[in-house]
Amino acid sequence: MKLFYKIDPSGYREALDKIKAEFGMHEEVDEARTTLLLDDEEKIEQVSGTYDPQEDDAVQIRVILADKSLKGFFDSVLGEPYKVK
Repeated sequence: MKLFYKIDPSGYREALDKIKAEFGMHEEVDEARTTLLLDDEEKIEQVSGTYDPQEDDAVQIRVILADKSLKGFFDSVLGEPYKVK
């Protein structure tokens, strides 16, 4: 399941920190993209956020879930997704 969110840049760091702490994820940063990963992808394959302050009004976050039951947690942290695949 892929979830796509748009959030306000002011809450971006706090949201990523909350997700990272909840699941014990590690963080990789590459230019305008931040990716959170788990060693074991049984529940969450990837969480990635993209934000370029010079071009973007909102942060775009993509969550790829292996365990669909975690959608509620991500919705509580990031709001309602604008797209679900």
